Amino acid sequence: MLVREARDAGCADPTDRWTLGDLALEAVPPPDQGRDAAAAAQRRLAEFADAADITFSKVKDCWYTSAAWPVGRRFPDVSHAKHSRYRSRPNPVALLLNEQIDDGLSSPRLRDKVARAEKLLADGDVRAALLDRSVTRSARIREAARALDSEELLKARIDVKIAQEDQKARLAAPHLLARLEERFIRANTVLARMVADLVDLTTVVDQTPLTYRDRTEESLGRVERAAQQCLAKLRPEQRPPQPHDVIDMTLDD
Repeated sequence: MLVREARDAGCADPTDRWTLGDLALEAVPPPDQGRDAAAAAQRRLAEFADAADITFSKVKDCWYTSAAWPVGRRFPDVSHAKHSRYRSRPNPVALLLNEQIDDGLSSPRLRDKVARAEKLLADGDVRAALLDRSVTRSARIREAARALDSEELLKARIDVKIAQEDQKARLAAPHLLARLEERFIRANTVLARMVADLVDLTTVVDQTPLTYRDRTEESLGRVERAAQQCLAKLRPEQRPPQPHDVIDMTLDD
């Protein structure tokens, strides 16, 4: 049955690569550690590809990609090809999301600078050194300030610093707001597609094959829980009382 479904997925136009990879994983689960186990899994995968009349390279790519991105961790608005591209890279989720976010940056040079900065900040030693440097610099500034005889001069410098920081924040606010709006535009586009797909799914969900029933129920449950979490934060006034909430009550005499 898995071979027949894999053949159908491989013959689809375009190829249903997620389905093909999931079916290949069911037929050939990921091996344990060791070269012998890995080699045996590759032989079984080649046999599965041959039985389904699909090229081994395509089946292997889909198998690796489905293993790296299990159901629940895939991004519906991102192509299978991009999932495949980043499957074995460090921090694949960040790379996948950054590829779309980078489109909003003004130039390739700026994108490269941001990428280098993020790569540096991903290093714990670099973050620790920057924090230590900032703490040390702040301590020196405070020591220099205490050495000043004039409190008025110290106050004036602090006021200038605050004004500079406020100005920076005001200049950055429109850019941050625009990035946030772009993110919600993309999110609402994905939600609209998901709603359309769910509405379409209701017409055939009672015919769900047994091999997909548990997976479908699990996916729908995750969607429901995620939606409830978002709604609870979006409409806090409708959130039911929590165990640690304090409720003011007026008792009549």
